[in-house]
Amino acid sequence: MNWKHVSAAAALAAALCATGPATAQNAEGVAAIVNDQVISTFDVRQRATLLLISAGMQATPELQQRARAQALRDLVDERLQIEEAGRFEIRIEPAQIDRRIADLASQNETTPEQFAAQLARAGVSISTLRSQIEADIAWQRLISGMYGSRVRVSEVEIAETQQRIAANATRPQYQISEIFLPAETEQEFAEMEQGGMRLLEQMQRGAPFPMVARQFSQAPSAAAGGDIGWIAAPELAPELQPIAERLQPGQVSLPVRTSNGVYIIAMRDRRAGAPTGATTIASLRQIVAPAARRNALERVQRRVDGCGNLDREVANIDGASVLDLGQTQESELSPAIRDRITGIASGRATPIVIDGDQINIIVVCARETGGDGLPSRDEIAGRLREQELAMLSDRYLRNLRREATIITRQ
Repeated sequence: MNWKHVSAAAALAAALCATGPATAQNAEGVAAIVNDQVISTFDVRQRATLLLISAGMQATPELQQRARAQALRDLVDERLQIEEAGRFEIRIEPAQIDRRIADLASQNETTPEQFAAQLARAGVSISTLRSQIEADIAWQRLISGMYGSRVRVSEVEIAETQQRIAANATRPQYQISEIFLPAETEQEFAEMEQGGMRLLEQMQRGAPFPMVARQFSQAPSAAAGGDIGWIAAPELAPELQPIAERLQPGQVSLPVRTSNGVYIIAMRDRRAGAPTGATTIASLRQIVAPAARRNALERVQRRVDGCGNLDREVANIDGASVLDLGQTQESELSPAIRDRITGIASGRATPIVIDGDQINIIVVCARETGGDGLPSRDEIAGRLREQELAMLSDRYLRNLRREATIITRQ
């Protein structure tokens, strides 16, 4: 679960309209039991209030109910996350939490003490925020330690993504923010659609979309306020494409049901695609070897996956060498080379060509299509890595839920 930042303006606004301090915890009942750990109704109300404050939303009865349901789910997950982190002896020091709160206070242009006082006036104990931060840091550390070094984004994945983006570059482009509410059963879909309508009503009353996304969206983009940047129409879920086509900048959609949940999308900007035939720049390297070493070069040609290890790949081929052909617009390449690389995916090599007593292959290290808004190779690699880690994190947490004993009493 990603940490969802507390907004300065929202926290201050909620503090000004707060009705008073929270009731004593010992007067509360039990909302849930997670593997013998108790979550009190006090805990749920505190977290629900924090959710509403952070999203800048008015605490209507319907929205309070929605926030409490979300708060209970979050608290159950956090108990499981802390418990699992403890199994691996992951302990979060108070100083680490202090630093995170100091960062939040700095974003609010205040001190940690003043920030805590603002939350208290809104009815939220600082311990509620500290517990959320502790679970987030512990879970991030666990997932990073468990999977961080194992997640590998191959050059082929990057190349395929680049090619897909380049192929869609001529299609309409949307700068979109999203709120995603996952659902699997018909009952969950109905609940999420109703919940989405409540969120939409609050945004119509002035709650900023990014704040609502940070607190309620279950997509990886939640940490960025729902921002998914520029995206081509075909990259959206099929159900969202006609919605995006109609939305104008500044407009927000109604909740939209997709195969895996409910989306609300905000259109921040839109533009036409790049002109057909936009410039494509290819980064190429060539491997040259004696014709007698054809079998060895064929093995290299079949297993090439990017240009990072080419020197090592040919180290055992006598007389072989790697030549850097640089970056060139494909339109400016010689017809012979252009024909050879046509249809060759980034990270892959062309078939062998015989040139007298020498043979060679050309490796397409990367392709970049000119035009504003197209992500760089590093941006694509980072996005793919984040998606993989988020998927692994979600799967891990689902398994913990499935194996846990969870009794809810709300």
